[in-house]
Amino acid sequence: GFAGDALLVAHSQTAGRGRMGRSFYSPAQTGAYFSILHTLNTPLCDAVAITSAASVAVMRVIRTLTGIQTQIKWVNDLYYNDKKVCGILTEAVSAGESAHVIVGIGINLNTADFPTELTNIAGSLEARIDTAELIAQIYREITFYLNNPNSRDWLDDYREHSCVLGRRVSWTEGETTRFGVAESIDEDGALLVQNEKNELVRLHTGEISLRPLKD
Repeated sequence: GFAGDALLVAHSQTAGRGRMGRSFYSPAQTGAYFSILHTLNTPLCDAVAITSAASVAVMRVIRTLTGIQTQIKWVNDLYYNDKKVCGILTEAVSAGESAHVIVGIGINLNTADFPTELTNIAGSLEARIDTAELIAQIYREITFYLNNPNSRDWLDDYREHSCVLGRRVSWTEGETTRFGVAESIDEDGALLVQNEKNELVRLHTGEISLRPLKD
């Protein structure tokens, strides 16, 4: 099977995928939609840590190229003006004897007309930007973290620009909805939440749906 790294870029996506089987709206020429394929030389560390590092990488590059400061909604979305402008999906795959991790990224750059169901949720950076340079810089940043999975130099930025810390949140466990307050983010990118029983719960799996609630 294939061994190495690859960058796959699309001008549009007819079936962009998000977490938990959701779709990602990605019309032509209005965003940056790309995937980074990385061959693992060591066992896959926590996918949350890779996703967290990737979100910081995207945040930093957007800030460098546009001056726009986005906020990170744990674990994998970037928000601007309280609307989602970027989604990140990390998946581990095996091909023959090789193991890979794929980091898929969708960024709304100048997306204007969203489907009705997304109007109040999704937004755009509305920035003039060289898409090729944006993708190239993000690729370089994320590749560093993929090659250095124990690095945590993304952690301070991840915490500082989180839009959930200190907020009331809900998440699902099976069929049950739980409530609590997001307290902190640990060294692996997991979210520590004080639940209804004043217990500290560590959220780190892909099944969790996190929704900041109105305070």
